[in-house]
Amino acid sequence: MAARDVILGLDLGTSSLKGIFINSKGEILDKYEVAISLHREGDSVEQDAHEYLSALAQLIASDKNNRSWISQTKGIGLSGHTPSLVAIDEKGLPTSPVMIWQDNRSVAEAHELEDRFGDPREVVGTSLPWSPSATAAKAFWLRRNRPESAAKTRWLLQPKDYLGFHLTGNAISDPWSTKGICNVRTRSSVVSVLEFIEWDSQVVPELRDGYSSRGVTTIDAATRFGIPEGISVSVGWSDAMCGMLALGAFVQPTSFIITGTSAIVGTSSTTEPYEDQPLYVIPRGSAPYPVLFGPTQMSGGSISWAAKLFGISESELVARGASDQSDRVPIYLPYIAGERAPLWRNDIRGSFSDISISDGASAFARATMEGICFAERQVLELSQQLSNSPTSEIIVSGKAGNDSHWLATRLRTMGQSLRIVNDLEITCRGSAILADAMLAGDIAASTHALMASGKVYHPSPAEIDYGQRNYNRFIEKQRSLLSERG
Repeated sequence: MAARDVILGLDLGTSSLKGIFINSKGEILDKYEVAISLHREGDSVEQDAHEYLSALAQLIASDKNNRSWISQTKGIGLSGHTPSLVAIDEKGLPTSPVMIWQDNRSVAEAHELEDRFGDPREVVGTSLPWSPSATAAKAFWLRRNRPESAAKTRWLLQPKDYLGFHLTGNAISDPWSTKGICNVRTRSSVVSVLEFIEWDSQVVPELRDGYSSRGVTTIDAATRFGIPEGISVSVGWSDAMCGMLALGAFVQPTSFIITGTSAIVGTSSTTEPYEDQPLYVIPRGSAPYPVLFGPTQMSGGSISWAAKLFGISESELVARGASDQSDRVPIYLPYIAGERAPLWRNDIRGSFSDISISDGASAFARATMEGICFAERQVLELSQQLSNSPTSEIIVSGKAGNDSHWLATRLRTMGQSLRIVNDLEITCRGSAILADAMLAGDIAASTHALMASGKVYHPSPAEIDYGQRNYNRFIEKQRSLLSERG
């Protein structure tokens, strides 16, 4: 391997900063992870932006103490959770805690935005930007409830852009990450929205493609993080888009499930869908291929919750669920913190139903896993239907996608063939592909060179039948819940 033939892919996730060093053949040379704390109180879910920077310094120090791949690195790719809100001043200092994507304080503000602007597609170029988790509602809440912080704010960024600012000194983002306060098709600030939520349009950073450069690492970054000066840094994409990229969704029509605390589920196509509700559509102005997708609220989050409930580890819960041989288990609606796609209801709550005296802990563990999969199936089938892009298989990756205990559960619940991509760092790989494309100038070539491969599994007729019957039960329970809540 030639000197400086290494790329660093960074992903700023909900619970940690991950980094992989990868070569031009797509081989992971080394990987590191530094935990980031989360502060949750009711609907308030915050992080301290200073931790993002200390985590990066720790990650680079770990590499230098090991193999020092950073000295050979030719490019850095960025990925991060969205829609979150990092408000910073002119010097890059945070003016308020980070309101991350799970934060749902801004319900009232979201309703006001929806009442004022209605169908958002003409305003911002895509659907669903008025939810409490989205950037516009968060910025509105910040202006109202922390006016002193808002007064000090120069830019409204996403977490990966905050890292990018401190690496290069430039406030830059991509249009999809900034949706709601920018138009994702025209890449211009949405002045009418910003005026309504009482922000100046200058708070919107410069917008570029995620696979373009935001600049090179500065001498300040070299001093602070131990990263050599002059390395090109990509603008970056959201963690969801980076995961899609690493699975090939931007080079051919693809259906995918990217597992994590939430799940990212959707389908890419050659033509933009005419309908998008109740899912997101990433238009061509923001990506090479249009994508129709939805994030669920709690997939891995449900596993964490259930494991704590039973007083066992997450891996033990999944193992118990996978080993359960019951003919029928309860139905679990995984709405323990509301639900995003396709319901977009912060007020609903989850449940177990059809419980029998014969159901033990393993049946509840299996029901939890199946409920997660049925929620993903609902989004997946909707994305395939609305995009008019049927695919021959579903590509599954992420934490749960790489756990063999999940395979049987997914085969008997999803109703389609699965390609399991064995890569725990799929979003980091996606950010590395962005960096390679930034340097090579060809995102398709970089994707084919660095994307992950996988193995295909086919469900049996009995598994397809089981999945359809119990998916129907899931939808029936969901309808009852929505009817009760109104």
